[in-house]
Amino acid sequence: MYCGHCGWKNTDDAKFCASCGNPLRQSGTGQAAAQIAVQTQPGQVTAPGGSPASAPDSVRPAASPSSIEPNVTVPDATTPNTTAAATRRSKAIIAAIVAAVFVVAAGVAAGLTYHAELWGGKTLPDIAAASANAGKQSGKAKAAVTADSVVARLKAKGITSAKRQEFSGAEKGAFLGYGNAKAGQRVRSGSSVVVRESAGPGVPSNVEHAKAGTAVATLKTMGVPVHTKQIAVSSSSKLASGTVIATYPLAGQEVTDATTGIYVGVAAKTDGKTPAIPYDAIGTDIASVKDTLAKAGVNVTAKPHFSSKKNVGKLVSSSPAPGTVLSSGESVTLYYGVGADKVQEATVGQSNAPYFYASELNDTVTGTYCKSAVTDVAKDCITLAQDENGSVYRVTAKDTGTSSDEHSNDILTMCFPFADGNAGDIGTCSYGGSQLPAGEGGMAKRLIAKQWGAFDFGELGGSPSCGTAMFSPYDEGCNASKQVVQDSHDMSGATFDMHDFYVFFASGANLDAIEKSGYFDDSALAAAKNGSKPDTSRPFILARDASQYDTTSVPYNKAPVPSGQTLVQDPFVPGVGEFSASVKFKPAPTDANAYYLVESGQPDWQSLPDCDANGKVSEAAAQEQGFWRQVKGKYIFSVGAGAWSTIMTVNADGSFSADYHDSDLGVTGDGYPNGSRSIASGTGKFTYTKRNNDGSFSMTCDQKAFHQNGTVGDVTIKDGVRVETVDGIYGLTPCNTFTVYPTGYATSALSDDVKSWMYGVIGNPFPSTLAGPLIVNDNGTFAFIYDQN
Repeated sequence: MYCGHCGWKNTDDAKFCASCGNPLRQSGTGQAAAQIAVQTQPGQVTAPGGSPASAPDSVRPAASPSSIEPNVTVPDATTPNTTAAATRRSKAIIAAIVAAVFVVAAGVAAGLTYHAELWGGKTLPDIAAASANAGKQSGKAKAAVTADSVVARLKAKGITSAKRQEFSGAEKGAFLGYGNAKAGQRVRSGSSVVVRESAGPGVPSNVEHAKAGTAVATLKTMGVPVHTKQIAVSSSSKLASGTVIATYPLAGQEVTDATTGIYVGVAAKTDGKTPAIPYDAIGTDIASVKDTLAKAGVNVTAKPHFSSKKNVGKLVSSSPAPGTVLSSGESVTLYYGVGADKVQEATVGQSNAPYFYASELNDTVTGTYCKSAVTDVAKDCITLAQDENGSVYRVTAKDTGTSSDEHSNDILTMCFPFADGNAGDIGTCSYGGSQLPAGEGGMAKRLIAKQWGAFDFGELGGSPSCGTAMFSPYDEGCNASKQVVQDSHDMSGATFDMHDFYVFFASGANLDAIEKSGYFDDSALAAAKNGSKPDTSRPFILARDASQYDTTSVPYNKAPVPSGQTLVQDPFVPGVGEFSASVKFKPAPTDANAYYLVESGQPDWQSLPDCDANGKVSEAAAQEQGFWRQVKGKYIFSVGAGAWSTIMTVNADGSFSADYHDSDLGVTGDGYPNGSRSIASGTGKFTYTKRNNDGSFSMTCDQKAFHQNGTVGDVTIKDGVRVETVDGIYGLTPCNTFTVYPTGYATSALSDDVKSWMYGVIGNPFPSTLAGPLIVNDNGTFAFIYDQN
């Protein structure tokens, strides 16, 4: 049957139109009623079984069962054919309805597919909210979310992302948020979302020159201690007071010691009258700085230090460090820059001996050296420091101070004596001079003798090992990793092991000559051609890479004897006798593996006074810092005979280390034919108390910080000597109150008891004034004399 509403042809038994859904009318006999739509007048349509209310009978068409067949529309021959027009209008209505339905359906489909993220980009998940919910469910305040897990989650959603590391108080790898979008934001397909990842605590690169208050607020979010220190700048400096001019760690580097934390140097302009080493004097003419300080009554010494080409002849560092306010009469060392042409003068000096002698390094090389790209400070930077004995060592994470006991295995030297002879250092560590023409001497083939602006150095002095300990084969032998008496001449268990080794290149070094000399391995040189050349206008260090060698340990009895020699030499020292093929240096220099000197003029943070965010220092704090600068150094308590002594080193922050020994060669026994020795050592911290009326100072030993090393009563035998740890560090314990007499103090004002302890070290003639500070233990009047050496 046909629908009277839209004209759609339906099945005979249909109750509703399949097109428009209107109900269909059935005939009483079951036969479909005629579905006729006839237009009688414009705008009037009669439905089947009815007529328009306004239609007169005279115009109503006659109909009879015989003239109308079911399901057939028959036009009236006596009236216009309006059925076709009606049909066309019906179809137009149908089309409009269908189109509307499609539009609605399309809109619904579009909305559903948009929310399903099938088009129109992706929505960034709210990781923080999800983490909080996860934390509540797990019973934790906050669930840990890593940046890597967020990257993986975004990838699963089809979102491209890239990590960006930032310093923060969160643990390394933690997710900090999005960098270029917000959680819940829709991002377009093809765009990349920045995932912020915590790099742990550190100093952001934009901290320097910022207002100290703002910078400190940022640094305090790192979750480590933050110390503000006053750094003096000249009155004419362009650096504004209250701004950050230096940090430790350096800007852009991570914190390696969470206990020490971060130091912030705040600029404070000098008044032009108080003597100081202005921080901004770095890079200026050394002569002008020296002259200004000398006129202010400061004792000045000038020494060379390797520097970049641009800083040759200029101030590069000082002791006390740049930025320090001084006192009249204080002593200062100024370091001026030197390059390749001054390598021998700076490292070896002009010795009065008839030959040049290269041994331990000196302060010309101290400082921090880093690669061009620093991602891990521990791996990408090398720091060289000088201890209280003047020895240079590589600073490692285990170092806790400047005592040589704490880094004895890290001392650096250019000299590697013969291992089994009594030729000593002179025979193996000398070259050139009036008695040693060029090409002669134990170091004649080492880099230092070549005048190329470079020299090499390393750790542990070239001695062999027995097991895990190094030893002297001149005194002892080695069997099955145990040291034995040398009389047996048993060296079956001894080995030479490859230790850390370095090459130093001063600015302007002749890199081509060194590469052509055969010093570097050929394969290393070939590999270096793929990289960029190092910047030779800056001093840099190259570290030997043991992983590039097939052999890193050689039995003592298999070690080669250098050409022209009869004594065994460490086979892992390049250039001894000849450039041995087994130890040619790897890698060859490139910009990527060079550790460049960081010419930051890093302050001596411990010696600087604490200040507020504006760089202001209290008078008491300034006086205390000046006191520690004068007191720091090495002190000796002894009678001068040499059998016993206590050596104490005081640092710029009041911390100290002390080492006592007393030897008696006459007390021998089974297993210790070379005598006996009593030892005691420890560490602690002094606290500044006050300045006394007589010009001396008082300080107190912090009982909580004082600690004696080892266990009292422990006995060991070493090198045929019985060594016992005794109770108390002679002269230092009991560690309570002390009096400090400053440099220049009149010795006539000292008590006879104090002077009696001084005679053994100072001798005659007894000076009228102190040449250095004097520390006296009030309990016993034990006197510690400042070591001028």
